[in-house]
Amino acid sequence: MNELFFSIVIPTYNRADLIGRTLATVQAQEFTAWEVLIVDDGSKDNTAEVVQPFLADSRLQYRPKESGERGVARNYGLERARGEYVIFLDSDDLFHPNHLATLHAAIQAAPVPPNFIATKYDFERDGQRRPSDLGPLPAGPLGFESFLTGNVLACNVCVRRENSQLFSFEEDRRYAAVEDWMFMLQNTQHGDAVQLVDALTLTMNDHDQRSMRADNQGLIRRLELAAGWMQQHLTLTSEQRRRLLGRVYYLCAIHAYADGHRGQALTFARRAAPGLDTKTRWILYLRSLLGVRLIGLLK
Repeated sequence: MNELFFSIVIPTYNRADLIGRTLATVQAQEFTAWEVLIVDDGSKDNTAEVVQPFLADSRLQYRPKESGERGVARNYGLERARGEYVIFLDSDDLFHPNHLATLHAAIQAAPVPPNFIATKYDFERDGQRRPSDLGPLPAGPLGFESFLTGNVLACNVCVRRENSQLFSFEEDRRYAAVEDWMFMLQNTQHGDAVQLVDALTLTMNDHDQRSMRADNQGLIRRLELAAGWMQQHLTLTSEQRRRLLGRVYYLCAIHAYADGHRGQALTFARRAAPGLDTKTRWILYLRSLLGVRLIGLLK
């Protein structure tokens, strides 16, 4: 077995204020057979200066490149990784000390090396922690059907590098912030699955500049484009297509609602409705009709 077990790929862009904390949590790992590839995707801030002290640890590599968005940066790191498994870590998120040890133990215990494996994560915002939707899910496989209704993993996934069937990340920047979901759909559509480990070992930093928060209208445009990509690149039954588009347009409605655009939110809610269960459909209609301010007053 390769003595270098994990390659941790960290794409970053203008995260000088956050990446130091992320790197410190990697260096604090109980399991030590790892390397880090920090792929600086054209940062304009002092990221290089912040990263420099960490490079005293020979396991860390700093690789600046021209900006190409996260999909390009992740593929760049994947192509240069040397470990048995590759972990994609965003430059604002945090490993718990047992993250790598937990993954390694689960991989070693598996009867067949899994192509994809993940642990659970929670969120941190303003010093407060809250669970993610992964919390109540049991350990076991998450397959294509699971990802039709969204990417509950975000980018919390560990990938076996020697997998000849592995699809890389979509590199077209028009899909930025949606490429994680597309990656999971494409890699599970032919029967593979992500083995979920029932252990909370990662925290996502839920700050205002996260890609899912920073630009609602931009994200809506990307989701609409992704709907076309998904129908082109995935083999879907009519029922699967209905559920997948239901989720895409549900997310569009939520982000329109967050911007206070009630008419736009209602339009997307109507498009999402055929793919949603009754309760979710009517809650979405109600939120879209009332808007953020009135919902806030009712609370």
